[in-house]
Amino acid sequence: MKKAQKTYKEAFQALHDRRTDFALDGFKKADKQDDGHCRACQEKMMKYGIELADWKTAELGGEELVAEAHGDRETALAHDELARVLMAEGQQKHKDEIFSHAHDELTKALAAFANFPDAVFIDGEVLAQLRRDDAAKAQFAAYVKMNKKDHPDRQRALRYISRP
Repeated sequence: MKKAQKTYKEAFQALHDRRTDFALDGFKKADKQDDGHCRACQEKMMKYGIELADWKTAELGGEELVAEAHGDRETALAHDELARVLMAEGQQKHKDEIFSHAHDELTKALAAFANFPDAVFIDGEVLAQLRRDDAAKAQFAAYVKMNKKDHPDRQRALRYISRP
């Protein structure tokens, strides 16, 4: 535990020194030293994994976050975070199987906590990427019902519904 804290602190210093690649390696190492239980490390692994397109590390952080989640709300948030990693990866690699995995994670998030507008919206975007327009329209319609009238994503959802 003490070793993991030291490694985390060194990784944080690397971030301060604008050495993001070294910081990402440090957060990954600190998480490993903490037997995959370092939530802060996992969040940094996802954030900087996306930034540096280190998808393996970003996905690992997300998967560990899901494994460590307790309760419906925390589980839903963890699945949503992993889905966001997968969506970013899918957008870069243009691979449908990655978007399908993101959709699966969002389905799990919504099963754990149904009143989750952000997950519904992201799922609509993922379904649109998969060219499943009817399913995407349904998710965007559900999002419109859940969200305030002045929210920018609500306007995006309405535009998609009218012209997929």
